[in-house]
Amino acid sequence: MNEKYRLPFVAAVALGAVIVVVAAIVGLGSMGSGAATPPTTQAPSTIPTATSTPVPTSDPRLTPEGTTRAFFAAFSQARKTNDASLVEPYVTSKNSSAYLTASGFLGGAQGVGRASIVTVDRLDNMTSTVAGDTATVDFDYTEGGYDISASSGTALESPTVLPPVRVTATLKLVGGLWLMDSYVTHQ
Repeated sequence: MNEKYRLPFVAAVALGAVIVVVAAIVGLGSMGSGAATPPTTQAPSTIPTATSTPVPTSDPRLTPEGTTRAFFAAFSQARKTNDASLVEPYVTSKNSSAYLTASGFLGGAQGVGRASIVTVDRLDNMTSTVAGDTATVDFDYTEGGYDISASSGTALESPTVLPPVRVTATLKLVGGLWLMDSYVTHQ
């Protein structure tokens, strides 16, 4: 395969895996208890609510935006070793769509003997909306880098920066911390 098309090919395969995982999660979620969830009466706000749980002020999980940035930074770092445990502190659970998407991508890369060095990891034009214990964060995501051999660390291609994509992340307030539950990209 031409070196020029390797990263887009791997990205396309990963996107396909993400779509399958998300579809499975949505399908399984729709088979839930059937009990109606009471509607929230709190109006959306762009200001996070205060919590009574003491947390160090440097913890990025104190705000939806901080958690979103930290999750994607950890995901970028995890791509060097395909270690999904690096995103765990920023997700609601290992069963969350966010964790399953990241671990599925990393597992797919590991399965073909690749890892990645991320050289560009940029979240721009970020906006957030908070309604009760749920936050939605929208942003433009730009990433770049190159693939390496997972076993030797040898570069397999030249660095490439991908075009930005719009991302919507959904976070939940759990124990006074904002945690990533899911994210989707929009083309």
